[in-house]
Amino acid sequence: MTALGTFCNQLIAFFEDLSETYPEEGDIAKAAQTLKLAKQANPRMVHRLFMENVYNESAQHILDEDEEYLMTKAREKLLSAKGSQLNYAYWIFDKHWSAMSETNKQQVWRYIKSLVLLAGRV
Repeated sequence: MTALGTFCNQLIAFFEDLSETYPEEGDIAKAAQTLKLAKQANPRMVHRLFMENVYNESAQHILDEDEEYLMTKAREKLLSAKGSQLNYAYWIFDKHWSAMSETNKQQVWRYIKSLVLLAGRV
């Protein structure tokens, strides 16, 4: 599998896992479905959107596990009307992070760190 394929699969798995963890958040499930369709149609676009909406702004903060930065960024992203389905990943930091168990937090960090590393290899 190519680096692009691995990246897209990991991103979709992250959104599916979030959707299972927070089933009341229907927008996350919709985002996962949208990403699946986008991967089939144009996986490069999925990567480009991640680079523009997450990587370029937040990669180092993610690798440093800077939760304060990501919580602030989440509020900014969610307040702006523009963006992509990827902004729902920030939602976790705005809406659920403070109540999340340490185990779930570590799982989120593992996902998003691996996404940053994979995205940089594409």
